[in-house]
Amino acid sequence: MLKLAWDAYRGWAKRARVLQAEVGRWNLTALLCVAAAAAFGAFAALVPAPPDPWSVWASRFAGAAAVLSAIGAYLGREAVGQGVEPGWIYARAVAEGIKSECFRYAAMAGPYAGGGAAAAEALRRRLDELEKSAVDRQLVRADDPSPADGDRRTPPTGMSKDWYVTNRINEQIAWYRAAQEKNERAARGLRWIAIVSGLAAFAFGALGAAVAARFAPFIGAMTTVGAAVAAYGLGERRKALIASYAAMQRSLESILALDTVEPASLPDLVAATEDLLESEHKAWLPQMIATQRPPPTPQAAQG
Repeated sequence: MLKLAWDAYRGWAKRARVLQAEVGRWNLTALLCVAAAAAFGAFAALVPAPPDPWSVWASRFAGAAAVLSAIGAYLGREAVGQGVEPGWIYARAVAEGIKSECFRYAAMAGPYAGGGAAAAEALRRRLDELEKSAVDRQLVRADDPSPADGDRRTPPTGMSKDWYVTNRINEQIAWYRAAQEKNERAARGLRWIAIVSGLAAFAFGALGAAVAARFAPFIGAMTTVGAAVAAYGLGERRKALIASYAAMQRSLESILALDTVEPASLPDLVAATEDLLESEHKAWLPQMIATQRPPPTPQAAQG
C-alpha cells in the first residue's frame, strides 16, 4: 500500500511540475509581448509626420503595439482563466499531502497506529480524500511510477528515526533554506528592475523637457515595462514566502532541538513534524491562489 501511495505522490508531483512549467511559459511570453508593445508604441511617436517617407512606419509601429498588447493580455488571461496556474497549485498541494501521509503510515503514527489491514484501509481512504479535491477541479494525476530499482526517497518498511531525521526533517530544512534564498534573490532583482525603470523614465522625462518632446512617450513605455516585470515577478507573493519559509526552517530546527533534549518516539516525532508541514501547506494554498499573476491589459500595455 505504501508503494501505491508513493506512486500517487510522484504522479501528482509530476502533474504540478508540468503545469508550473506551462504557467511560466505563458506568463513569460505575455510579459515579452507587453514590453514589446510598450516599445513599439513609444517608437511610433518618434516617426516623422507626413510627407516624410518614414511616416508610414508610425501606423505600423502603432499596429504592432496594439496587436502585441492584445496578445499579451490574452495569454495572461489564459494562464489564469483556463485554470493552468490554479491547477499546478492544487496539484502540488495534493502531492505534498500524500507525501506526508506516506511518512505517517511508515511510522505507524496517528490513524495508522498498529499497522496491518486497518492502517492500509485508512491510508486508502485518505488518498481518496486528498485526490478528490483535485479531481473535482478536473485535474488528472500524471503517470510517474517508481523506477524498477525503487525511489530512494520512499519511506522504507521499518523506517528508523535516524532515517526520518536525515531524509525528511533535514531535507525539508535544506529545501526551505534554499527556497528562502531563491526568493530573496528574486525580490532583490525586482527591486533593481523597479529602480532602473524609474530612473529611465526620469531620464526620458528630462530629455523630453530639455531636448525634444518626442522622448516623452518613453516615460510611459518604461513605466509599463517596470509594472509588467513587477507583476510577472510576484513581489508580494515572494515577500510572504520568504517569511513563511524562514519560519518553517526555524520550527523544524526547534523540533530537532527538542528531540535532542527529550527524545521522542518515532510516531510522535513524525506526527509533530508532519502536522507542522501540513499546517504550512494549508496556509500556502490560499496564499498562492490569492497572489496569482494578474493578466496584463491592452490599456496598460500601450502605456
